[in-house]
Amino acid sequence: MTIAHQTRPPAFAPMAELSRALRTGETSSVILTRECLRRIAAHDTVFKSFLAVYEEEALAAAARADEELRAGHDRGPLHGIPLALKDLVDIQGKPTTAGSPLLSANIAQQDAAIVRRIADAGGVIVGKTHMVQFALGAWGTNTHMDTPRNPAGRATDTLVAGGSSSGSAVAVAAHLVPWAIGSDTGGSVRVPAAFCGIVGFKPTIDALPREGVYALSETLDSVGLIASSVQDARLCFEALVGAPGSGADARRRIGVLEADELAPLAPAVARCHAQSLQRLEQAGFNLVPFRFPASLAAFKEPTNAIMIAEGAWVNDRFLDEPDAPMDPSVRSRLLAARATTAVQYLQAQAIASRWQQEFAGEMDRLGLSAIAMPVTAMAAPCLEEVDHDVAPVHFTRPVNLLALCGISLPAGEDDDARPIGLQLVGRAGGDHALLGVAAEAAAALHPSRIPPQEMRNA
Repeated sequence: MTIAHQTRPPAFAPMAELSRALRTGETSSVILTRECLRRIAAHDTVFKSFLAVYEEEALAAAARADEELRAGHDRGPLHGIPLALKDLVDIQGKPTTAGSPLLSANIAQQDAAIVRRIADAGGVIVGKTHMVQFALGAWGTNTHMDTPRNPAGRATDTLVAGGSSSGSAVAVAAHLVPWAIGSDTGGSVRVPAAFCGIVGFKPTIDALPREGVYALSETLDSVGLIASSVQDARLCFEALVGAPGSGADARRRIGVLEADELAPLAPAVARCHAQSLQRLEQAGFNLVPFRFPASLAAFKEPTNAIMIAEGAWVNDRFLDEPDAPMDPSVRSRLLAARATTAVQYLQAQAIASRWQQEFAGEMDRLGLSAIAMPVTAMAAPCLEEVDHDVAPVHFTRPVNLLALCGISLPAGEDDDARPIGLQLVGRAGGDHALLGVAAEAAAALHPSRIPPQEMRNA
């Protein structure tokens, strides 16, 4: 079967428009939810994004949302809008598999904190999405539970979706739901968003609560958002954490890395990145040379030392079962973590702490609101081309190791219509400010895609 652009259902209206239509009676949450369920039933046999669909529960939640709105109880802009959850988020009474059949009997005793927050905001959860096993992998593949198919590209059913939030990204990119929850430990929201041509926002750690989310790394994990546009991601984040205060940073100075820091980039990615910077500059952004406290390549070792050691601590109980259904690349990485010494782990933590301070100092010295750089060094390859033992070259780890916030924006496509992302990196705790900069950047990158009202509000 071939996946091409025309196999996707039409895109949803911007979420602000959906929210308005719910309040004017032009649509209802039940209608929106039924449409999502219809799209999933009709198209997800191809895209394979959903692990479980909760039709009965979703329609009941939608009916409650409609009743509340009719009664004048308005929970905010997410009220009545459907979404999907990555399957490492607990829903009471449902299994949380974290992408592994080893956890098929792991029934949640209570809702995760983010699920409670979504419920308080009136969101309607329609199901859970596939993911890389234990959230440990950037290609988006899963041997035992299923591998989502990227809906982007030209007439192919084999593009990887990116991971580990593969199913959540595909569900949004395939227009099956308006938005989704993912998680990001080293790029697991931003990489699939870049590969699928949508927006992936990794907030500062604990900006969105992690209680009840199956952990890979307590030090590095963030709950993240996946949406079709920056404006949608911004609406979701503000609905879940509150609106920004009056002190939000409005500076238009963006740090950019030297070419040698980013090598090697695929030619199409290099061209797209150069064009993106040019468009930002033409839109009035001041681009300033910037260097991280260490080379981007140097972030790999301390990030892996922390992530793999903590991931092995969570999942070590499965490693001594040779016949356990575990993806080989996941098993090998977790087994290797047993060789990580306490000294190496603590050294990595100390390096992270030092680099965090150095990064913040340099941002202050240069007066920057964000750093702009690619998300990945290449566009999404075909599944048959992937070496599962080798991670894609991506530039997302510094955001996690330095406890920052970051967002992936669609920046363009290569000659095969494979999406290419631009990453903007903000300060720790500067989530609202980064979303504001990202909205302006998105308008500069693709002015024809942004409705006039959204441009005025950016």
